This record gives sequence, C-alpha cells and structure tokens, in this order.
Amino acid sequence: MPIIADHIRALKDESPRVRQVAASALGHMGDLRAVDPLIEALRDEDVMVRQAAASALGNIGDPRALEPLAEALKDKDWSVRWQAAPALGSIGDSRAVDPLAEALKDEDPMVRRQAALALGRISDSKTTKPLTDLASKDEDRWVREAAAESLGRIGDPRAVDPLIRALQDDHYGVRWRAAQALGKIGDRRAIDPLARLAEKDETEAVRKTAAEALERLGAG
Repeated sequence: MPIIADHIRALKDESPRVRQVAASALGHMGDLRAVDPLIEALRDEDVMVRQAAASALGNIGDPRALEPLAEALKDKDWSVRWQAAPALGSIGDSRAVDPLAEALKDEDPMVRRQAALALGRISDSKTTKPLTDLASKDEDRWVREAAAESLGRIGDPRAVDPLIRALQDDHYGVRWRAAQALGKIGDRRAIDPLARLAEKDETEAVRKTAAEALERLGAG
C-alpha cells in the first residue's frame, strides 16, 4: 500500500517529530515491511524516535526485531530501555530472557519494572530466581509488585516461599500481588499464610484477594 511506503520514507525525514509520528503509525499498521526500517530507526539520533521505533516493533511482534531490541535495552536513555523491555515481552521469544533478566539490574526502576513484566509474559522458569530476588529486595514497590505478578504467571513452585514472605511487605500493593500469585501457583504451603492475611490485613483489597486465593486452593 502506498501509505506504508510513505510512512517508511518519513522515517528519514529531517524533522524528528515527523520521524517519531511515522514510527508510531507504522507500529499501529502492523505491516511486516516496516520491520527493517524500524530496526534502523532504533539507532536514530533522536530519543523520541528511538522510543517510538521500539514500541512499534513490539506492536508488530516480528522476531527479527529481537536482537535489535535486546541491544536497545542498553540505550543510554532510560526511556528507550523502558520501551524496549515490553516490546520484547510482546514478541514473546525465549531468546529475550537473558537480556531481560540483565535489565532487572537497570538503574532505573521503571526499566526494571517493565523487564519484570516482560519476563512474566514470556514465562520461562529460569527467571524465577532473579524475579524472587526482585520481589523481596527491590527498593521500589512498583518493581516488587511487577516481580510478584510475573511469578504468578510463570507458576514455578520455587517462588512459593519468597511470595509467602512478600505477604508481609510494607506496601499493600505488593501483598496484594503476592496473594494473587500464590493463588495462581496453587501450592498448599500458602494456605496458612493466606488465611492469616485474609483475616488480619489492614487493607480490604488484600483481604479479599487472599480469600479468593484460598478459594482457588480449595481452602476458602
């Protein structure tokens, strides 16, 4: 279609704003002809263009973008790394696990959070250990929440004990996600800790989620 070709040509426009809009539009169109030009745009001098290219490649979901997006996880600008992580999660290829696991150590909490969520979408049990470390030790509560959520998606029983400990987190959002994850994993070791949470937690949403998790475990 001519419109696809027009947008691909616009990726070379002298205006960064035009290049950014073109990259975003190509992502929404989802045409595979845009993959290689968007990969090239990941090296654009303008950070907003690189962001848009990473997001667009995630929307398209073509595995040809895997290695370039993994490289984008090392971009000097945090916002590009932040877009590259969910793009890799959208592609869903297990080859992205190692670079995403490395991104769990990123200095920016928003990047760590997106890397954790992306690993949950890929659901490879080899990431259980780094995600359990993140769920219990990261200084940012949004990151701890994301790690707990992804551990629930992965469903590895090795996460049960760390998630039980996360039921005592200072922030209600982490306790909520940990309870939800334990319900999904379905290990009966979680019954007593969830029962205490359902009865005594100070936050109604946490108590409700713990009760729902107990029902999933046949102990409600």
